[in-house]
Amino acid sequence: MTPPAPAAAERVRFHLDPLCPWAWVTSRWLIRVAALEPVEVEWALFSLAEINGGDADVAARQGAASGRALRLLALARESGGQSAIGRLYTALGEARHGRGASLAADETLGAALREAELDPALLAQADGEADRLWALVLADHAAAVERCGAFGVPTLILDGGAGPGMFGPIVSPVPDDAESVSLFRDVVSCLRRPYLFELKRDRGGTRPVVSA
Repeated sequence: MTPPAPAAAERVRFHLDPLCPWAWVTSRWLIRVAALEPVEVEWALFSLAEINGGDADVAARQGAASGRALRLLALARESGGQSAIGRLYTALGEARHGRGASLAADETLGAALREAELDPALLAQADGEADRLWALVLADHAAAVERCGAFGVPTLILDGGAGPGMFGPIVSPVPDDAESVSLFRDVVSCLRRPYLFELKRDRGGTRPVVSA
Protein backbone atom coordinates (compact mmCIF):
# COMPACT_ATOMS: atom_id res chain seq x y z
CA MET A 1 0.00 0.00 0.00
CA THR A 2 1.36 3.41 -1.00
CA PRO A 3 1.76 5.81 1.96
CA PRO A 4 -0.05 9.17 1.95
CA ALA A 5 1.40 11.85 -0.31
CA PRO A 6 3.61 14.51 1.26
CA ALA A 7 1.92 17.85 2.02
CA ALA A 8 4.32 20.02 0.03
CA ALA A 9 5.64 19.52 -3.48
CA GLU A 10 9.17 18.21 -3.87
CA ARG A 11 11.16 20.35 -6.29
CA VAL A 12 13.71 18.13 -7.99
CA ARG A 13 16.48 19.37 -10.26
CA PHE A 14 17.42 16.62 -12.69
CA HIS A 15 20.85 16.97 -14.32
CA LEU A 16 21.11 15.18 -17.64
CA ASP A 17 23.31 14.50 -20.60
CA PRO A 18 21.08 13.34 -23.48
CA LEU A 19 23.69 10.77 -24.49
CA CYS A 20 23.26 8.67 -21.33
CA PRO A 21 20.70 5.84 -21.59
CA TRP A 22 20.57 5.36 -17.81
CA ALA A 23 19.69 9.02 -17.25
CA TRP A 24 17.05 8.66 -19.96
CA VAL A 25 15.33 5.76 -18.19
CA THR A 26 15.52 7.55 -14.83
CA SER A 27 13.99 10.66 -16.38
CA ARG A 28 11.02 8.62 -17.60
CA TRP A 29 10.60 7.30 -14.06
CA LEU A 30 10.66 10.82 -12.66
CA ILE A 31 8.11 12.02 -15.20
CA ARG A 32 5.85 9.15 -14.17
CA VAL A 33 6.22 10.13 -10.52
CA ALA A 34 5.48 13.80 -11.30
CA ALA A 35 2.22 12.76 -12.94
CA LEU A 36 1.17 10.98 -9.75
CA GLU A 37 2.70 13.04 -6.94
CA PRO A 38 3.19 16.73 -6.06
CA VAL A 39 6.63 16.77 -7.67
CA GLU A 40 8.08 19.62 -9.74
CA VAL A 41 10.89 18.61 -12.10
CA GLU A 42 13.48 21.14 -13.21
CA TRP A 43 15.65 19.98 -16.11
CA ALA A 44 19.31 20.98 -15.89
CA LEU A 45 22.33 20.06 -17.97
CA PHE A 46 25.54 18.12 -17.37
CA SER A 47 28.39 17.31 -19.75
CA LEU A 48 29.81 13.80 -19.59
CA ALA A 49 32.50 14.99 -22.02
CA GLU A 50 33.55 17.61 -19.48
CA ILE A 51 33.96 14.90 -16.84
CA ASN A 52 35.58 12.33 -19.12
CA GLY A 53 37.44 14.64 -21.52
CA GLY A 54 40.78 14.55 -19.73
CA ASP A 55 43.20 16.84 -21.51
CA ALA A 56 40.90 17.47 -24.49
CA ASP A 57 40.55 21.16 -25.25
CA VAL A 58 37.30 23.09 -24.99
CA ALA A 59 36.55 22.74 -28.69
CA ALA A 60 36.90 18.97 -28.47
CA ARG A 61 34.57 18.78 -25.48
CA GLN A 62 32.02 21.00 -27.20
CA GLY A 63 32.24 18.77 -30.26
CA ALA A 64 31.66 15.55 -28.32
CA ALA A 65 28.74 13.29 -29.19
CA SER A 66 26.17 15.24 -27.18
CA GLY A 67 27.71 18.72 -27.28
CA ARG A 68 25.49 20.05 -30.01
CA ALA A 69 22.35 18.63 -28.39
CA LEU A 70 23.31 20.09 -25.02
CA ARG A 71 23.67 23.56 -26.53
CA LEU A 72 20.32 23.19 -28.26
CA LEU A 73 18.69 22.15 -24.98
CA ALA A 74 20.18 25.22 -23.28
CA LEU A 75 18.72 27.44 -26.00
CA ALA A 76 15.33 25.73 -25.81
CA ARG A 77 15.19 26.39 -22.08
CA GLU A 78 16.29 29.99 -22.55
CA SER A 79 13.66 30.65 -25.20
CA GLY A 80 10.78 28.53 -23.89
CA GLY A 81 11.45 27.64 -20.26
CA GLN A 82 11.19 24.28 -18.54
CA SER A 83 8.35 23.08 -20.72
CA ALA A 84 10.42 23.56 -23.86
CA ILE A 85 13.56 21.85 -22.59
CA GLY A 86 11.47 18.98 -21.23
CA ARG A 87 9.74 18.40 -24.56
CA LEU A 88 13.00 18.62 -26.48
CA TYR A 89 14.78 16.22 -24.14
CA THR A 90 11.94 13.75 -24.64
CA ALA A 91 12.18 14.05 -28.42
CA LEU A 92 15.98 13.72 -28.38
CA GLY A 93 15.83 10.76 -26.00
CA GLU A 94 13.32 8.92 -28.14
CA ALA A 95 15.52 9.54 -31.19
CA ARG A 96 18.77 8.48 -29.55
CA HIS A 97 17.69 5.73 -27.18
CA GLY A 98 14.63 4.53 -29.04
CA ARG A 99 15.94 4.64 -32.60
CA GLY A 100 19.72 4.89 -32.25
CA ALA A 101 19.95 8.28 -34.01
CA SER A 102 23.01 10.51 -33.77
CA LEU A 103 22.66 13.51 -31.46
CA ALA A 104 25.04 15.45 -33.68
CA ALA A 105 23.10 15.08 -36.92
CA ASP A 106 21.10 17.94 -38.43
CA GLU A 107 18.30 15.51 -39.27
CA THR A 108 18.00 14.27 -35.67
CA LEU A 109 18.10 17.71 -34.09
CA GLY A 110 15.74 19.30 -36.59
CA ALA A 111 13.21 16.49 -36.27
CA ALA A 112 13.41 16.71 -32.48
CA LEU A 113 12.67 20.43 -32.59
CA ARG A 114 9.63 19.83 -34.75
CA GLU A 115 8.42 16.99 -32.53
CA ALA A 116 8.82 19.25 -29.48
CA GLU A 117 6.81 21.97 -31.27
CA LEU A 118 9.77 24.36 -31.24
CA ASP A 119 11.01 26.66 -33.99
CA PRO A 120 13.38 24.72 -36.32
CA ALA A 121 15.37 27.96 -36.67
CA LEU A 122 16.69 27.34 -33.14
CA LEU A 123 19.17 24.86 -34.61
CA ALA A 124 20.97 27.47 -36.70
CA GLN A 125 20.85 29.88 -33.77
CA ALA A 126 22.37 27.28 -31.46
CA ASP A 127 25.20 26.64 -33.90
CA GLY A 128 25.78 30.36 -34.31
CA GLU A 129 25.95 30.97 -30.55
CA ALA A 130 27.92 27.87 -29.64
CA ASP A 131 30.33 29.47 -27.17
CA ARG A 132 27.63 31.41 -25.31
CA LEU A 133 25.37 28.37 -25.02
CA TRP A 134 28.22 26.12 -23.98
CA ALA A 135 28.84 28.52 -21.11
CA LEU A 136 25.24 27.93 -20.00
CA VAL A 137 25.77 24.17 -20.15
CA LEU A 138 28.93 24.51 -18.05
CA ALA A 139 27.14 26.72 -15.52
CA ASP A 140 24.59 23.95 -14.90
CA HIS A 141 27.38 21.39 -14.80
CA ALA A 142 29.44 23.40 -12.32
CA ALA A 143 26.42 23.98 -10.08
CA ALA A 144 25.90 20.21 -9.76
CA VAL A 145 29.58 19.59 -9.09
CA GLU A 146 29.70 22.33 -6.48
CA ARG A 147 26.46 21.33 -4.78
CA CYS A 148 26.97 17.60 -4.45
CA GLY A 149 30.23 16.62 -6.12
CA ALA A 150 28.36 15.36 -9.19
CA PHE A 151 30.39 13.06 -11.40
CA GLY A 152 27.78 11.72 -13.80
CA VAL A 153 24.12 11.44 -14.68
CA PRO A 154 21.46 11.04 -13.58
CA THR A 155 22.05 13.41 -10.67
CA LEU A 156 19.07 14.54 -8.59
CA ILE A 157 19.21 17.61 -6.35
CA LEU A 158 16.29 18.46 -4.09
CA ASP A 159 14.78 21.85 -3.25
CA GLY A 160 15.14 23.10 -6.80
CA GLY A 161 18.90 22.63 -6.75
CA ALA A 162 19.48 24.15 -3.31
CA GLY A 163 19.15 20.95 -1.29
CA PRO A 164 21.00 17.67 -1.00
CA GLY A 165 21.82 15.75 -4.14
CA MET A 166 23.18 12.42 -5.26
CA PHE A 167 23.96 10.36 -8.35
CA GLY A 168 21.09 8.09 -9.35
CA PRO A 169 18.85 6.29 -8.99
CA ILE A 170 19.64 3.84 -11.78
CA VAL A 171 16.50 1.91 -12.68
CA SER A 172 15.62 -0.52 -15.46
CA PRO A 173 12.88 -0.85 -16.44
CA VAL A 174 10.69 1.96 -15.14
CA PRO A 175 8.54 0.51 -12.31
CA ASP A 176 4.76 0.63 -12.34
CA ASP A 177 2.91 3.59 -10.85
CA ALA A 178 2.74 2.45 -7.24
CA GLU A 179 6.33 1.21 -7.17
CA SER A 180 7.59 4.39 -8.89
CA VAL A 181 5.99 6.54 -6.18
CA SER A 182 7.30 4.31 -3.41
CA LEU A 183 10.81 4.40 -4.85
CA PHE A 184 10.70 8.18 -5.17
CA ARG A 185 9.83 8.58 -1.51
CA ASP A 186 12.64 6.21 -0.58
CA VAL A 187 15.09 8.20 -2.71
CA VAL A 188 14.05 11.50 -1.14
CA SER A 189 14.37 9.97 2.31
CA CYS A 190 17.89 8.78 1.50
CA LEU A 191 18.89 12.14 0.01
CA ARG A 192 17.82 13.94 3.16
CA ARG A 193 20.09 11.75 5.33
CA PRO A 194 23.39 13.69 5.40
CA TYR A 195 25.35 10.71 6.70
CA LEU A 196 24.40 8.47 3.73
CA PHE A 197 26.97 8.63 0.94
CA GLU A 198 26.57 5.57 -1.24
CA LEU A 199 24.29 2.58 -1.79
CA LYS A 200 25.15 0.43 -4.79
CA ARG A 201 25.06 -3.08 -6.17
CA ASP A 202 26.46 -4.72 -9.26
CA ARG A 203 24.17 -4.48 -12.30
CA GLY A 204 25.50 -7.71 -13.78
CA GLY A 205 24.35 -7.92 -17.37
CA THR A 206 21.42 -5.54 -16.89
CA ARG A 207 21.07 -3.00 -19.67
CA PRO A 208 18.84 0.08 -19.72
CA VAL A 209 15.32 -0.68 -20.88
CA VAL A 210 14.46 2.57 -22.58
CA SER A 211 10.69 2.23 -22.92
CA ALA A 212 8.56 3.25 -19.92
